[in-house]
Amino acid sequence: MSVQVCARCQTTTGQSVVVAIGHGASAGGGTVYACPDCAPTFPQQRDPFDGTTADCSNRDGK
Repeated sequence: MSVQVCARCQTTTGQSVVVAIGHGASAGGGTVYACPDCAPTFPQQRDPFDGTTADCSNRDGK
């Protein structure tokens, strides 16, 4: 893994932890990294697919 900058304390670390995935409409997005000490202080990210199902059996109202 390459060296990344921690989003909280701004130190460089070779043991970076992904704490968030940024999304953007026109510029794409980016990955937010943290050092192992700061990573637990970031809030847990919501899973965008949590609670969704792939069941299409009731699609036509049947």
